[in-house]
Amino acid sequence: MKQFVVIGLGRFGSNLARSLYKMKNQVLAIDQDRHNIENIKDFVTEAIVADAKNMRVLDEFIDTAIDTVILATGSDIETSVLCTLYLRNMGVKNIIAKAKNDDHGKILTALGVTEVIYPERDIAQRLAERLSMNNLIAHLPLAAEYSILEIATPENFVGKSMMELDIRKKYGINIIGIKDNTTGETQVLLEGTSVFPPDSIMMFICRTDQITNLPFK
Repeated sequence: MKQFVVIGLGRFGSNLARSLYKMKNQVLAIDQDRHNIENIKDFVTEAIVADAKNMRVLDEFIDTAIDTVILATGSDIETSVLCTLYLRNMGVKNIIAKAKNDDHGKILTALGVTEVIYPERDIAQRLAERLSMNNLIAHLPLAAEYSILEIATPENFVGKSMMELDIRKKYGINIIGIKDNTTGETQVLLEGTSVFPPDSIMMFICRTDQITNLPFK
């Protein structure tokens, strides 16, 4: 069982805290708004009304051995910056912070945040990709610059081999799997002779900034 602290219980923070708790994790929720705490207290391990900008509060309630602290106070730049400074000084190793914009994210990164997230922007980006690509089935961000995508195999790929299509050179993507919808089998150890069957799904890694320019639409 992992232990998490969620600071800031707006829509993102409260939904994240509830989801982590549903997945059998220990979750401490902190917010200075009593109404937010009342709404979530039955759906987390512990909920505390407190001002996270106060270092004594963090020092009292947060064990430095905690798995992850999530700063969900994206719209409150002062709180996220001060919390980051305090948590780093306390020795908390894994800090994930929601940023309001790119400049805010750069500041948090410079202060030592493990990961900066932009939930609204990321959701909007994935929705735009799904609407733009009719055959997009799934999109999993892999890192800041790369993503894993699943798409219905393009018709002009069906019956042809990896070597014949020369996909990596032509499109700049790396095929990591082919799922045959007819048999339910998935090939992951692909070779140059691997052939794309009809009614299949193509799984590949590409740069995130490539997605909207891919010819598979």
